[in-house]
Amino acid sequence: MSIDKNAAHNVWPMIQTLVLIATAGGIFLTIGRRDQEVTTHSDQIHELRDITRELVKSQILGQANDNSHVRFIDDLKRRIEKLEDNE
Repeated sequence: MSIDKNAAHNVWPMIQTLVLIATAGGIFLTIGRRDQEVTTHSDQIHELRDITRELVKSQILGQANDNSHVRFIDDLKRRIEKLEDNE
């Protein structure tokens, strides 16, 4: 009977050790997943920043081109009006 009690006393610490190891493993996995998510989100934010920067540049260039076209059209309009006045 003492062997059974000894076995029972040895099983309980083993179970506690296994639960502790499993819990520690779970915590490490959770931390690893969060680190991966942070890295992924950081990469996505950098990509969005680059896209935003390129969109702003394209808007500035588009506005500059629009202004250039307006000046060009105004110049053509003045030239046409000058030709009409000479007739």
